[in-house]
Amino acid sequence: MSDPAGGRASLAMFAVVALAIAGFAFSLTPAATALDNRLLDVEWRVLRAAAPAPAPDDIVIVGIDRATLEAIPAPPGLWHEALGEALARIAAAHPRAIGLDYPLPERSYDEIHPGLDLALFRGLAAAVRGGTFVASLEIDPVTRSARRIHTPFLAILTEPHLGIGLSARDDDGVTRRYSLVIPTEDGGFPTLAGRLCRAISSRCNDGLIDFALGPGFRKVSLRDVLAAPDAQSLAPVFRDRIVLVGNALPYTDRLNVPVNLAGWEAASHDSPTVVVHAQTLRTAMLGAAPQEASRPFAVVLSLLACFPLLVGRRVLGLAAAVLGMAALLGAAIVVLHAGLYVPVAAPFATLLVAGLLPFVRRAKRLPTGLRNIPHSS
Repeated sequence: MSDPAGGRASLAMFAVVALAIAGFAFSLTPAATALDNRLLDVEWRVLRAAAPAPAPDDIVIVGIDRATLEAIPAPPGLWHEALGEALARIAAAHPRAIGLDYPLPERSYDEIHPGLDLALFRGLAAAVRGGTFVASLEIDPVTRSARRIHTPFLAILTEPHLGIGLSARDDDGVTRRYSLVIPTEDGGFPTLAGRLCRAISSRCNDGLIDFALGPGFRKVSLRDVLAAPDAQSLAPVFRDRIVLVGNALPYTDRLNVPVNLAGWEAASHDSPTVVVHAQTLRTAMLGAAPQEASRPFAVVLSLLACFPLLVGRRVLGLAAAVLGMAALLGAAIVVLHAGLYVPVAAPFATLLVAGLLPFVRRAKRLPTGLRNIPHSS
């Protein structure tokens, strides 16, 4: 005689193995990547609200904001004097480093206003003499090559004072990861954050931006830097800190992010690019980028996520799947806080299928019609 119990057990084990394989295969798809990214955003928001990680408050943003636009009568393309003066004042306050996330002129504008080039040249020279200084190297989105910088400015900067101003974006357009070096035809070129990090820290690493790390960033308006009575009055704000100069306008030069760390703005899903550079630099300097779990770990999680199939009653199996999903997300948040990123989209989907599959099988076994009821003539 055949053993019905043994047959059911074999069928259950076969279902578990098949579902685990399907779950792992799903983890390799773009859909799983998209779901993992969305879940990661949720994890960062939870950690930011419930368990932010400590970090030194040593990065200050000098923002080009609305107040700056109103205070400087010239159009931004002719801000040579204002930008040069601001850089000289910041450098005189003896910061730890200066990063300029603002495009430098491609050509001379002295024919419009004599002395513009010299004013900006002097500011750049003061920043270079003052210590660690890196200016953003803009990339043309069409040609994918570096945009030209007016030769005298490029001569004072030289390669060690330049960093590519790009930030990585995932397929959905959100910035979650970073690289300190961007591959080029010649091998690679440091990013703005990468160049700064290598100059002031020995712990720099690539990886995920830690959006739960440190406090929100403070902003000092570029207008206030220019309006200060002298450079020494700026020393309490800038001395021994990293100063990043960049655009802080609400609708220009922004990136989509899981969490906006601009302390002067309301919570939103986009952020000034200079703030993203700042959080990238903070993460890299502290060696705090979470490491991603290996593929074998994903296989184990997908296998464990099949456990609702082994529960005898369908309702209990579904309840176990729901509890398992909640526990999985909670565990992912805990280990992310500890420095390990575990993609959970595949085990999430596996738990959902494992919880619903018994109901689907039951529905297929139900009769499709009431054939045994006699019809009245």
